[in-house]
Amino acid sequence: MMPSITLRKATEEDRPFLFGLFQAVRMADFAHVPLPPAQLDMLMRMQFEAQAVGYRAQYPNADHEIVLREGQPAGRILVDRARTEYHLVDISLAPAHQGQGTGTALLAGLIAEARQAGVPVRCSVATNNPGSLRLHRRLGFHVVAQDPVYYRLECPPTP
Repeated sequence: MMPSITLRKATEEDRPFLFGLFQAVRMADFAHVPLPPAQLDMLMRMQFEAQAVGYRAQYPNADHEIVLREGQPAGRILVDRARTEYHLVDISLAPAHQGQGTGTALLAGLIAEARQAGVPVRCSVATNNPGSLRLHRRLGFHVVAQDPVYYRLECPPTP
């Protein structure tokens, strides 16, 4: 049986969870940085804050939600629902909740919602994240552009 997956609006009280999620998801990106733990923590906090500020500036109307699995925080999803497209800004799941169908359920729900609205879903996936690319492709996304860091993906409004 699939676990209960629900969403709720992210609040200021979620910041500690969101920072922990950021650390868990991005730790591999910082593994090569030869810093003492306190300095690494400070660097990650700066990156976390920069990401938050950047997302708010670039997507001021985006819906920022906490992913709950069986009522417990498991990740986050940030979606900008514009008139002409749905832009999946970020989807992050804690490592303990990856590979269990949660990401598939979230993406499938977003795709269905966008198709109901008659718009494509667009997003970017890091080129060093082949698992995420496979998941998106399996759900109907196509690579529409690529640079050294990101694949730009689109899921059309019709299957």
